[in-house]
Amino acid sequence: MAGPGYIQWRIGGWFGSVFGGSAWLIPTAAILAINGQPRLALLPAGCCLLMNVLGAVLWYHRDRVQPFPALMSTLAIFAVLTPLVWFSVSLYALPDSLASLNWPQQGFTWFLAAFICPAIIAWLYILEHSQGNTSVEIH
Repeated sequence: MAGPGYIQWRIGGWFGSVFGGSAWLIPTAAILAINGQPRLALLPAGCCLLMNVLGAVLWYHRDRVQPFPALMSTLAIFAVLTPLVWFSVSLYALPDSLASLNWPQQGFTWFLAAFICPAIIAWLYILEHSQGNTSVEIH
């Protein structure tokens, strides 16, 4: 289904966004598990699976769902799960795990983890609803 605005369905843009946004969760889960924290590793692994299943389901239903609401739904889930994993790993991972992950400890990264997805949502909302936009595919 074509959308009325800027955001349109395109396989590379869609799955690139979904896989790219969740890719960091795979090595995070693996390193936590290897470093003896398998229960904590379930959080990033489960979130990665959830994000990718949601992306696949929305792609499968693209004939019934407009691309912009689908993208906003995906980003809303990312906006909840990304900080959840980030803060959980930051607070509960063992020092050896954090060192193996090369996990940043600065306060700015916490801010970034919390607000990167909402900032992307706001930017895409403005882009989608700007005057004089034309439909183009996500690249």
